[in-house]
Amino acid sequence: MQKLRLTKNEVCHILSIKADKLAKLIQTDVSFPRPIKEGVTRQAAVYFDRQDVENWWCNKKAANDPNAVLSA
Repeated sequence: MQKLRLTKNEVCHILSIKADKLAKLIQTDVSFPRPIKEGVTRQAAVYFDRQDVENWWCNKKAANDPNAVLSA
């Protein structure tokens, strides 16, 4: 079974980007999955939903592929 939630480092690894690029994606790309904070303190861990990240990537790929067929 795959992990349901990913850390920032794991998302960077999966997308092959650095932490500063991830931060920029979070700020500028409204379609990028929002981080989920576990707790209310400033030091609380932040995670991303694996399925949301995978869906975002698939949508980005489809948007860049002129031959992609989108299902309704």
